[in-house]
Amino acid sequence: MVCYSQKSLLVVVIGASGDLAKKKTYPALYALWNACLLPANTTICGFARSAKANEDFRNHLKPYLKSSKKDGGDTSRVDAFLSLCQYRKGASYGDWEGIQSILSETNCDNILIYLAIPPHVFGDSTGAVMKARKNLEAENPSNTSKGFFRVVLEKPFGHDTDSCKELLQSLSDQEWPEEELYRIDHYLGKEMVQNILTLRQHNPWLGALWNKHVIQSVHLIWKEDIGTEGRGGYFDPYGIIRDILQNHLLQVLTLVAMEPPSKWTSDEIRNAKVDVLKAMPTIELKDCLLGQYDGYKDDPTIENRETVSPTYACIQTKVNSSRWEGVPFIMEAGKALNERVCEIRLHFRGQDDGSEFDGMSQPNALVIRLQPTPKVFFTANLKTPGFSSTPASTHLGVDYESHLDDIPDAYTRLLLDVMRAQQENFVRDDELIEAWRVFTPVLHETEKNKVGPLPYARGTSGPELRQDFLNGMGVTQPWLPPASAL
Repeated sequence: MVCYSQKSLLVVVIGASGDLAKKKTYPALYALWNACLLPANTTICGFARSAKANEDFRNHLKPYLKSSKKDGGDTSRVDAFLSLCQYRKGASYGDWEGIQSILSETNCDNILIYLAIPPHVFGDSTGAVMKARKNLEAENPSNTSKGFFRVVLEKPFGHDTDSCKELLQSLSDQEWPEEELYRIDHYLGKEMVQNILTLRQHNPWLGALWNKHVIQSVHLIWKEDIGTEGRGGYFDPYGIIRDILQNHLLQVLTLVAMEPPSKWTSDEIRNAKVDVLKAMPTIELKDCLLGQYDGYKDDPTIENRETVSPTYACIQTKVNSSRWEGVPFIMEAGKALNERVCEIRLHFRGQDDGSEFDGMSQPNALVIRLQPTPKVFFTANLKTPGFSSTPASTHLGVDYESHLDDIPDAYTRLLLDVMRAQQENFVRDDELIEAWRVFTPVLHETEKNKVGPLPYARGTSGPELRQDFLNGMGVTQPWLPPASAL
């Protein structure tokens, strides 16, 4: 099998003039090029409806392409990368003739299409790309086996089960093979998310702890200390559940809860994730605590001043498998809270009679912190230094802060996976359907009945009932080191 780097590559970014492309897609491509991870013969062509000359487009991208420390601030590397970047105006996202002209003129072996566009026009673009592809294959049948043809699609993949199935059906009707589709959730490219499987696979002693007999609860937390800040018009139709829980946190949950596969291949890993989703019940309203921060409705971009869209959600669920029977899994996410953090907390059980928690010692936890700085640590009770025998709560772990320059951005890592045909970090069609099955009923119920979220003040941990809600699920609050101690 010939390595992708030995063949010519065409990257077509559809929606190239938008925010996603300039802030994420092109910086990721630059990072790969700068690390010599793109083929020597690479062409990158942006395609969008805006009229731009090549030079104008490059100037549009340049502020978002940062020289690495290794380059010593030398911008010549950025300029060299931009010389690879072209731009074409299309009549629409479904302009198959415009796309076909790009494919035919570049005539590259491998083709990667990146859809940096709103989901409601995915079908137009994928249909246009497939039509252009088939036309070229009909004109020159010998080119059909030159190399790969892959499409990257951004979330959200629908807004409920039915819309998701419609998107999947449109791709099927256009005759896209599943192995050519890469549905990207950038959380799966984060350093510590990828570390979950490494921790489990290469530390056998953890296997003895990773079960219902040792773990009391699993808490997945995503917090932002800012509100929508002028993006409320985009956020409001989705709400925090669709924006964070149904995709990012649920993806992380499946990696924590999945059974170790017999072989750590892309298919086996994704099969194991789907098995977790199938073992989860549909979420009910009684399992949810919903909130909305004070002042959210004042965002000038929100049209509905009576909106009940939640900016905070804490949801309990279960994984009905032999490993996790009876263990609550809590997904919690919110905006305008007291800190910016995303982490996984596995809370360990104590003595049955609770005798060790006598006011001096604290419950233990394994914490995998995704952001702001990647870390993994245990909370532990150790003897206070000196003559005292009183236990002191502390942490034992690994801090990735000194390695931040070596950690690639999630989009960079995932685009490299696309070229290497490594699909374990992309969402498969059956996984999407199961994920929406879990959440669709409660989403429909809250929207149909206009369930009002509880108010909470900016800079707090959420609604006042939050801790009571967690206590009701048997979720202990372990001691966690202050940020300054990490």
